[in-house]
Amino acid sequence: MSRPTRNGLSRLALGLAWVGAAALGCKPATDVEAPEVSETRGAGTDRVGTSAGSLATVNDGDLEPDAEQVAAGVPYLRFFIALGDSPRRGPADAPVTIVMFSDFECPYCEQALATVAELERDYPGQLRFVYKAMPLANHPNAMVAALIGHSAQAQGKFWAWHDLVFSGRGISQDILDRYIAELGLDAGKIERELEELTYAPEVRGDLRVAKRLKLRSTPIFFVNGRMLSGARPKPVFSHLVEQELSMAEGLAERGVVGAAVYEYAIQWGYTALRFEGERPELDEDTVFPVPVGDSVVRGRADAPVTIVAFSDFQCPFCARGHEAMEALRARYGEDIRFVFKHFPLPGHPLGALASRASFAALEAGKFWEFHDAVFALGGRYGADDLLEIGAELGIDRQAMEDALMREDNDAVVQADLDLGVRLGVTGTPAYFINGRPIVGAHPILDFRMLIVEELARVAEARAQGVPAAEIYRHLTGVAQGS
Repeated sequence: MSRPTRNGLSRLALGLAWVGAAALGCKPATDVEAPEVSETRGAGTDRVGTSAGSLATVNDGDLEPDAEQVAAGVPYLRFFIALGDSPRRGPADAPVTIVMFSDFECPYCEQALATVAELERDYPGQLRFVYKAMPLANHPNAMVAALIGHSAQAQGKFWAWHDLVFSGRGISQDILDRYIAELGLDAGKIERELEELTYAPEVRGDLRVAKRLKLRSTPIFFVNGRMLSGARPKPVFSHLVEQELSMAEGLAERGVVGAAVYEYAIQWGYTALRFEGERPELDEDTVFPVPVGDSVVRGRADAPVTIVAFSDFQCPFCARGHEAMEALRARYGEDIRFVFKHFPLPGHPLGALASRASFAALEAGKFWEFHDAVFALGGRYGADDLLEIGAELGIDRQAMEDALMREDNDAVVQADLDLGVRLGVTGTPAYFINGRPIVGAHPILDFRMLIVEELARVAEARAQGVPAAEIYRHLTGVAQGS
C-alpha cells in the first residue's frame, strides 16, 4: 500500500493512497487494497458469505447452505438471528419463528403485517413472531417510534403500541403523543427515557445485525433463519411456513422439539454477508486500541468517554462532524475528552496545509481555537484565510508562515495517517468512541446512542474498581501511557 511521504507538502497532500468512503464523508480517489480489519460478530457460527449484486439477489440460489447443516436435517440457506430480549408473540415452543426487521413509518411493513396476521390465524399455536427495529434514515419519526416501542414493552404494552402505530393513520410527533395517551402509557417516563436514550442499546443492537446482513430496506423477514425480503404475497409466506413445519416434523424424530427447533435450525446460519469485491468496513462492535499519544486533547484526562477523531481540515463532512462534536460537548461537558488526529486526504492539499498551520497554533496555545475557526469555513478556504485566522487569534504571522512552508511537523501528520490506515480508516471523518468506530458525518443522535452504550461500559468498569484515570486504557486495551 502506498504511504504518505515526508518529502514536502505537495506529496503529503497528494501522494496518499487508500480506499473507501464513509457515508456522508470524504474519500480518496485512488483505489488500492484496503487493510484487513478484525471483526467481532455475534454468537453462532462466524461465516461470511460472498455474493455479487445487491441484497435483493441474495437468496437460496446464490449461497449454499452448510453441508453439515443439511446433514443435520436443516435444508436451505439460513442466517443466525439471535432473539435476545426482542418483543415477541406466540408460543415459545412454536416450530416456526418469524423475525421481522421493521420500520414503524414504512407502508410496506404495514402491508406485510396484514399477511403475518393472516398466517397467525391460519397456523394457530405454530408461529412465533418477533420484532426487530430497523428505523430507516429517510423516515424522520421511525427512530422515535422504535424507542417508544421499547418503553411500551417495559410497561407491558409493546404489541398494543406496535399495532396502533401500524393502524393506518400514519405517524408524526403529535400522533405518537396521542397514541401514548390512548394506550395509557406513562408519558413522563417515556419522555425521560427518550431524553436519556434508555433503550438506544436495544435499537442499535438490531441495527448492527441488519448492517452486517446488508439489509437496506424494510420489511425483511427471517423464517427460522431463512431470508424473505419485502411485502410478499401470502402464498410465498405460506410455502415457507409449510416447509418449516415439515422440517420440524423431521427434527422431532431426532429429538429436537418445541423451543429447541429455532436455535437448532439457525446454529449454522450466516452472521454476515460480504459482497464480492467489497472493502471491509470498521465494525462498531469491535473495540480498537486507539492510542492518544501526544495528540492534542480537549477535556480532562479522566473523562469517562474519549472520542478520537481522524479528520481532514478541508473535508466538508468533517466540518459537519465538528458541529456534532460541539453539540456533544455542550451536552456532556467534561464527561467527554476529544482527541484530534490529522488525516488529510488526497486531493485536499489545503487540508494538509491547515494541518501544518495548526502546529503554529498549538505552539501558541490556540490549537482548538484554530481548529474551530477552520471548520467554521466548511472546507472552503485558502492559505490567506489560514493566516487571517492566525492573526485574529493573536498568533505571530511569521510563525504561521513558517509553519505553512516547513516540513518540520509532517512526521507527526504522517504518524497519524499511518495509525489511521492500520486501524482501517478509509475516509473522513472517522471517530473512535472509547475505541468503537463511527464513520461519517452522522446526526448527533447516532453519536449519543453509542455514547449511552459506552457510559454503561464505563459504569460496569467503575463497579469493578477501575479508577477513573484508567477507564480509557481498561476499555480499549491501549498500552500503558499510550
